[in-house]
Amino acid sequence: MRPSTSGRTCYPSDIQNDSYSWPMLVYMCTSCVYPLASSCAHTFSSMSKNARHICYFLDYGAVNLFSLGSAIAYSAYTFPDALVCSTFHECYVALAVLNTILSTGLSCYSRFLELQKPRLCKLLRVLAFAYPYTWDSLPIFYRLFLFPGENSRNEAMLYHQKHMGMTLLASFLYSAHLPERLAPGRFDYIGHSHQLFHVCVILATHLQMEAILLDKTLRREWLLATSRPFSFPQIAVAMLLCIIFSLSNIIYFSAALYRIPEPELHEKET
Repeated sequence: MRPSTSGRTCYPSDIQNDSYSWPMLVYMCTSCVYPLASSCAHTFSSMSKNARHICYFLDYGAVNLFSLGSAIAYSAYTFPDALVCSTFHECYVALAVLNTILSTGLSCYSRFLELQKPRLCKLLRVLAFAYPYTWDSLPIFYRLFLFPGENSRNEAMLYHQKHMGMTLLASFLYSAHLPERLAPGRFDYIGHSHQLFHVCVILATHLQMEAILLDKTLRREWLLATSRPFSFPQIAVAMLLCIIFSLSNIIYFSAALYRIPEPELHEKET
């Protein structure tokens, strides 16, 4: 018998001894890091031209760290029945680590194109965040649009759908620059698309968190009987690789700021 969904967020977990809960802990930590990094980037980016770029480099790294945290949680709790323990499942997190490294590098590089090639800059930045999200969401797409299996058809599906819809809305606002494009100057302080983008992203994270918590609770017995929980070394290696290589990207591009003539860097809203 499945537990009641009304108490899903209060599901008891002994984090220290319950390896099944470790991916959720990693996800929760990374979901706190990226809003903090974004807030710091927007707060301190006005200190100087180079500080602005470096702040957003760190912001991009934090977003990609959250992407890996999501992939780890998805791998542990949300994979459809047919894909659990498959080759795709075995390679899923490893390729998510690679995606975060490439995405951090690509998004940092895009800032160097703001002046000469603004459209290419925007395209690369959107791509840098879109393809890791797409990779992370492949198990969810399978559950939503293909036969997911008995243990995948649960109350979490609605939250996965809402999360996907809110993420698409956030992407649209980020790309379209609405509503300020329709009335320039009237949304500089309240209602700017970038503000709405951040609100939608936080709401999407909330919905994602609810979906993962539901899957973690409702599928616990089946997943523990069918697959092995992540070990601490597996999680630690994945996170450390992401942090080390993403920081290497950030340091490399930060150093490049001081080697490029000032006119080639453009002061523009991220």
